[in-house]
Amino acid sequence: MKITNRLSWTAVSFLLMVLIPAAICGFYYTFIASPQYQVETQFSVRGSSQSSMSSFGLSGLFGSSVQSGDSYIVASYVQSLQLIRDVQSQLGIDLRKYYSRDNVDWLYRIEPNMPLEKFTEYWRDMTEVSFNSTTGNTTLYIYAFSADDTKAIADAVLKVSEKLVNDLSEKNRQQMTIMASKQVDRAEDRLRKVREGIRELRTKEKTIDISTISATETQLTQSLENQLQNLKTRRSALLQSVSADSPSARMLHKQITAAEEALASQKDKLGDPTVDAKHAKPGDDRNVAEILNKFEELTVEQGFATQAYTTALAAFETALAEAQKQERYFATFIAPTRPEIALYPMRLLDTFIALLVFLAVWMLSQFLYRSFRDHAI
Repeated sequence: MKITNRLSWTAVSFLLMVLIPAAICGFYYTFIASPQYQVETQFSVRGSSQSSMSSFGLSGLFGSSVQSGDSYIVASYVQSLQLIRDVQSQLGIDLRKYYSRDNVDWLYRIEPNMPLEKFTEYWRDMTEVSFNSTTGNTTLYIYAFSADDTKAIADAVLKVSEKLVNDLSEKNRQQMTIMASKQVDRAEDRLRKVREGIRELRTKEKTIDISTISATETQLTQSLENQLQNLKTRRSALLQSVSADSPSARMLHKQITAAEEALASQKDKLGDPTVDAKHAKPGDDRNVAEILNKFEELTVEQGFATQAYTTALAAFETALAEAQKQERYFATFIAPTRPEIALYPMRLLDTFIALLVFLAVWMLSQFLYRSFRDHAI
């Protein structure tokens, strides 16, 4: 009788723990579970320097390790809350709508207004990402309940992922060139101010070449000196024949005095070359030396400013070239295509696996029950 009861209890437990649950799973997989479609896509984050390595067969040694950091970033981004928000903000697509349709069975269907933080956990179950450190390629699987929806989701994920890589590359380029760009701006501003100073000086003095002022004034001084010398020579010759009080001698003396005054005024106009023009008061007429001093200062400053600008521009071009070497781009090797058939659920296989799981649980429970009973006796 005890044996009969024991067999009856064993049969009942087997029925309740194995057959009925397995039958429920089989019924669900066969009649209720919505077909799940899978889209596969492969992409990689490459750099401009990596292509040159590939030509020498070195991409496997250096290229993958250089780009692996960015690839891991993209792989993490694909299953993140940020991607869900970016798809919604950049593309106007709410990923939740694909998993809240009426064709999705009740076990997988979500609410259309499910909080994004909670939907992120669901999203991670519907995506699969793997990174191959040898090739540097990232493989992405997207699962959904419609062939068109699965393809649309994969396309959206690739678009925002590509934008992420482009934004990271642009940010890196700006960080590498911002200091050099500021130096170029400062050098350019310095050179522009010097050129404006030279232009203002030329406009004020009404001449294109300031150096011609010195030549003109020197010629005028030489002419006055020659004229004064001729007058003195004529006076010496005249005094040998007439007295100094004669009308002709007095007239010649007045001409000599006028010539001396003109020569002295001209020499005063030339001024002292050591005078610094920047100490001249506003509104005062500066002499030639002051003008030339100012022009010389501006010319020297222009030379330094030009050299500084050339150096800054070369540094900027070097930084830009280095940034271009580290530029990243998003390359899709296997584009997502619309699936023809649903891969999941595998109805017979999934039912059989469920049967094995329930059977293992039942056998374990039987073992524990009998062990406990034997020790209790």
